[in-house]
Amino acid sequence: MRLTKNEPSPAFNNDLDNNDPVPAYNGIGSPDTGSRVTELSRAKAAPTAVIGPKIMFKGELTGEEDLLIQGKVEGSIDLKGNHLTIGSQGVIKANVAARTITVEGSVEGDIVAAEHIAIKSASRVKGNLKAERVTLEDGAKFRGSIDMDMDGDSKVETRPESKSSYGSSILPKDDKVDDIG
Repeated sequence: MRLTKNEPSPAFNNDLDNNDPVPAYNGIGSPDTGSRVTELSRAKAAPTAVIGPKIMFKGELTGEEDLLIQGKVEGSIDLKGNHLTIGSQGVIKANVAARTITVEGSVEGDIVAAEHIAIKSASRVKGNLKAERVTLEDGAKFRGSIDMDMDGDSKVETRPESKSSYGSSILPKDDKVDDIG
């Protein structure tokens, strides 16, 4: 059977020539194997949903597909099983959770990923990061803490907790510092 653009398909013919090239996949029906591989690789590279640069969203954002944010989002973002990309124009004031997260824009809030967080060189992040793997590129602006211990939420203390301020734990309580001179 042959299909041509803007023409109805001819009636079924048993005398098809098997040497005819396979028509290119046009997005309708089943693609051939080579086109399917290309389609899948493109789908992995590109997000399935986009919040454009002129969109502002306030509230709780949840979803079950990959997302690219180029606009402004305030509130919370939860894409636990998927990939989130905060694009170069994205401005986020929210706590963020996803399977993997790539930041190219600006984020103010905690970022939690099940697998990986990538902070790109032109990005600004103010908040805490928690993931099994974290990448900070040279030039990225980051203020916060990084927790890469996803096995347990309990803190491991290596020394007893003291009530004193920084520096005072260096000397025992009974020692005094004499002036030198």
